[in-house]
Amino acid sequence: MKKYLLAFGLVLGLLFPSLAAGLMSHEEEARLGRQVLQMLRKEAQFVEDPEVTGYVAEVGRRLIAHIGPHYFPFKFYVIKDESLNAFAVPGGYIFVNTGLLEEIDREDELAGVLAHELAHVQARHLAKRIEKLTRLNLASAAVTIVGLLLGRGEMGQAIAVTSGALAATKALSYSRADEEEADRLGFQYLTAAGYDPRGFIEVFNKIVRHRWLLSENVPSYLLTHPGTAERITYLESMINYYHPKVTYHPDPFRLRRVQVRVKVFTHDAGSLVVRYRAEIRKSPEDPFLHYGLALALAKLRRFEEAAQEMAYVIEKWPAKDDFRLDLAEIYFQSGRYEKALPILEWYVRRHPYRLGAGYLLARCYQETKRYEEARALYEKLLNKMADNAEFHYHYARLLAALGQGGQAHYQFALHFQL
Repeated sequence: MKKYLLAFGLVLGLLFPSLAAGLMSHEEEARLGRQVLQMLRKEAQFVEDPEVTGYVAEVGRRLIAHIGPHYFPFKFYVIKDESLNAFAVPGGYIFVNTGLLEEIDREDELAGVLAHELAHVQARHLAKRIEKLTRLNLASAAVTIVGLLLGRGEMGQAIAVTSGALAATKALSYSRADEEEADRLGFQYLTAAGYDPRGFIEVFNKIVRHRWLLSENVPSYLLTHPGTAERITYLESMINYYHPKVTYHPDPFRLRRVQVRVKVFTHDAGSLVVRYRAEIRKSPEDPFLHYGLALALAKLRRFEEAAQEMAYVIEKWPAKDDFRLDLAEIYFQSGRYEKALPILEWYVRRHPYRLGAGYLLARCYQETKRYEEARALYEKLLNKMADNAEFHYHYARLLAALGQGGQAHYQFALHFQL
């Protein structure tokens, strides 16, 4: 593992020789970001659930509409990691940990974190720090970025303790001035989008309470977002001075639903079934307990029980269309395509911009041999789901079934690259 990382660092030094002279073009930033993404995909587990990643991206896009001109198409990823963290790298790649998603209480908190990371990219903080490195140190830059992102894990520790990576880590860590500028810009993005900036402060308070960066398992030189207490005071002073008006009040349902999906993805399903049933006995009217139980049962492939639980949720809370989408997903997973299909068609008509629903409908058309309808949907979703490995795999299967061997091989290649 370590040999692979160091070898990659040496290759990186050859890929970006101009950086030794203090120059870094936008094209080089994008290339570096792609290299970091490729390395992370080998070392970390990504959440590929379109309902989760789509939600994070929706919040991000709402902010992006207010950041002004930008050089990169921002992309958002969710990594299975219990720490409360998010990180941005050159090229517009933003990563959010599942631990952060599980801990927040409202969308304004997530928006605050994303706004801050968008600001780091817009201000080119990490890119400017890389420009200051010599070529020798640059050889460890991408490796070190991955170590910073993985943080507490064994691989992150292994990267951090190498002498070259240690020096690069110190050089790449954000300064307090960087953080202050990112807070200021992020505050502007948040308020322009109508979010409550107090959500950002609430996230900081959670970080302080959990002391996630100060754990004994994390080397002190991996503290990449310094000055938390001072930043809370700084943000509070901006709120008191500007008195921003909160104009956007997101439905908390979306976040709660995503959090349940993340929990089921990251925890043992059998244990969750036991826990949810115990909690339902205490709070039988909580829809998300029943929802979590349904998803956990489906993960265990106990589809009949899962469908029954989901049907109960829909009966009790009929106004939430997303629960019907979840029932269709359970039907699809169990191979009952004829029951999933009408629900999915109905849902996509009502919510045409929800990627997860469109993708599931395409899969359902594919499994029922309605290939042309499936292909139309895949083509519509292709650009927006280009980073989803599973998407390319099933699209390749469809193209092969249609006799398009060349295109199928290309999609399979994209699948394996991811």
